[in-house]
Amino acid sequence: MIAPEYHIRDCVEADMDLIRYLFSVEGFSDLTSPEGIRVAVTPDNTMYGACRLEQGSDGSWNVRPIVVFDVVQGKGVGRALLKDALRLHPDLRLVARGEIEPFYLSCGFERCGWDAIAPEYRAECEACPDKAACGPLPFRSLPIERTFTFLGTSSGCGVPAFFCHCPACEAARKDPTKRRGCTGVALRGHGTTIIDASPDIRHQLNREGIDVIDDFFLTHAHYDHMGGLGEFEYFIRLYLMGTMPFHGSEHAIAEALKEYSYMDDCFALDVMNPYDVREVDGLAIQALPLKHAPGTFGYLITTPEGRRTFYAPDTSDLKPEVIEMLKGVDNLVMDSTFWENHGTARSHHDVRQTVHEGIDILDAGHIYLTHLAPHMCDPGVNEIDEIYAYAAQFDGRVIVAEDGMQFTL
Repeated sequence: MIAPEYHIRDCVEADMDLIRYLFSVEGFSDLTSPEGIRVAVTPDNTMYGACRLEQGSDGSWNVRPIVVFDVVQGKGVGRALLKDALRLHPDLRLVARGEIEPFYLSCGFERCGWDAIAPEYRAECEACPDKAACGPLPFRSLPIERTFTFLGTSSGCGVPAFFCHCPACEAARKDPTKRRGCTGVALRGHGTTIIDASPDIRHQLNREGIDVIDDFFLTHAHYDHMGGLGEFEYFIRLYLMGTMPFHGSEHAIAEALKEYSYMDDCFALDVMNPYDVREVDGLAIQALPLKHAPGTFGYLITTPEGRRTFYAPDTSDLKPEVIEMLKGVDNLVMDSTFWENHGTARSHHDVRQTVHEGIDILDAGHIYLTHLAPHMCDPGVNEIDEIYAYAAQFDGRVIVAEDGMQFTL
């Protein structure tokens, strides 16, 4: 395993002498605090570069500045710092020397008007004695496509389950495209947020080409949703060389750490209460309480444009207050564990219940059926085939989720 040459972390007071020197080259000589500064450092704490993010009087976030030592030019340090900055603040502004325009264009920025730059920064640029030689240009980060990817779409047993010979499992043994791993999802924009770590997660992340995780949310502390947490250990220790944000209910986090006590130093724990909201990679992610295991959350994901997706892979009947919050949701991704076996009695939903709630109660734009368990069926019936046939009557509004399926948030 090859460890990275550097990683990015928050600046600390001990870094400030070098930061002041580094930033003075760019004309920033009045730094008093490490606040808002991110640094690229090696495992032995040698600094390669830094980026300061500052909020302007107009509320915008600005790069002020980004600087990389000459000896590491060409190692991708500047690009990595910018990617990190965009993950923290997806709508970024900056003013740069005209000669550096190609670099910023290649990093997800575009030229913009000076009116997009906070007035104090415009005034600072106008007063700069080096303005003529610098040829300053204003830039703004480009909007990005935010995607929701199904890492897995099965209940705990997977499809095929090693012990099961139902028609759906037998079909999946013969045809790999019909196989399903345990449920989990990835939200991708400037960064990657994972919701639930199934026992299959290593294979799922490799399949989707995901090699960095920025945030992790746990819906609840059942094995099929947290059995893959151990896969994160060496990613965190060798690559992040810090901690990974871990969000969830107090009960879910506590139960997870009982099982993975040797990783208690790997996570930056964030205990969420019902209805709490976290801002992650430009998304607002709200924890909504569900009836299932203790401390179970579904997550309502809202984009900057106001589009809403609700993810609830394990739930019984929705609470009245949750129903009110979800009316008109754009995408409903919900527990459809059983076909016709009365999911509510087992703290789950069945397919028809999910579709009924999605269409008749919530008026959801699209309904995705996930967390499927075809094992408790009539021995002569392939339940997965039955579910596809049922969904087809809704003219594309009801979708049977598949591993690797993706939609735009």
